[in-house]
Amino acid sequence: MTATPVRKPRRDLTRTERRLLDGLGGLLFATGGVGLVVPYMPTTVFWIGAVLCFLKTRPHAVRPMLRVPIVGPAIIWFLRWRPFGGGRKRKRRG
Repeated sequence: MTATPVRKPRRDLTRTERRLLDGLGGLLFATGGVGLVVPYMPTTVFWIGAVLCFLKTRPHAVRPMLRVPIVGPAIIWFLRWRPFGGGRKRKRRG
């Protein structure tokens, strides 16, 4: 019988941390919005950063970003990527 590791609960963000993440997320979102209009400027990269910031502070603000037809699926794919906890976990043999 294997013991499952016990996770400590995450601490709440301080007001300063929350404001910094909100500001950085807003800046990244605005920069990605400029990328919708300006050719050769990426949008997805900036919006992935904004989603990562907003998931900590405002998870309800993420859903409209994920509904954008071209950029949304790329963001969802990135969040399901294994280093961020997505994907299927394999059992260890041993």
